[in-house]
Amino acid sequence: MTARRAPGSSRKVVDHRTRVGRERRARTQSRIVAAALQVYAEQGPDAPVIEDFIRAAGVARGTFYNYFKSTSALFEATAKWLEEDMIVSIETEIGRTKDPIERLTNGVRLWLLRASSDPAWCSFVVRNRRRSALVEQTLAGDLRGGRRKGVFSYPSIDVARDMTVGTVLEAMRRMMHGRVPSTYIDDVTRIVLQGLGLSNAAIDAMLSRPLPALQRPVQRVP
Repeated sequence: MTARRAPGSSRKVVDHRTRVGRERRARTQSRIVAAALQVYAEQGPDAPVIEDFIRAAGVARGTFYNYFKSTSALFEATAKWLEEDMIVSIETEIGRTKDPIERLTNGVRLWLLRASSDPAWCSFVVRNRRRSALVEQTLAGDLRGGRRKGVFSYPSIDVARDMTVGTVLEAMRRMMHGRVPSTYIDDVTRIVLQGLGLSNAAIDAMLSRPLPALQRPVQRVP
């Protein structure tokens, strides 16, 4: 007599297979992105071709195209990974700080400090066309918090965001291509805060506070 499956057991088998399939895809994607980071570190962001990534990841060409349609798509995924690791690292240092002005001040300073000390990371972020969702969410939260406190003043969140991100990216671009004064990071942060409507006295007070020590981000593959 054939044993009958318990009700719902077929669904459990399907769910298990679906989960295993998702985990396998995630591992393969992670391997490709991790290999891309190594390739970019060795050759720079513009030199590699698809064969470099395929060889480094140990996957077939068809497998690569299942995950990334082009080298530019892979570059964006790698940059997103690095950006999100950075914002998590910053949040580890300032996450308990409730004051949005202090959070934004130290966030900008730590971001630029990383850019000045890690040219490869700086290059990735500058060349990527879009900011990661986590970066956008964190920045928007601090900008809105500063306006709720009556300290930041700006026409719209989009204007405040574009001014902040644009200024920081241009500063990073300058750091990529030459030396900057020792006061450069604080000078750029000052300009951002002035653009958001903070008074010079308040800016001086913020910049006089010690900057938290930034630990090297743990690179969690997406």
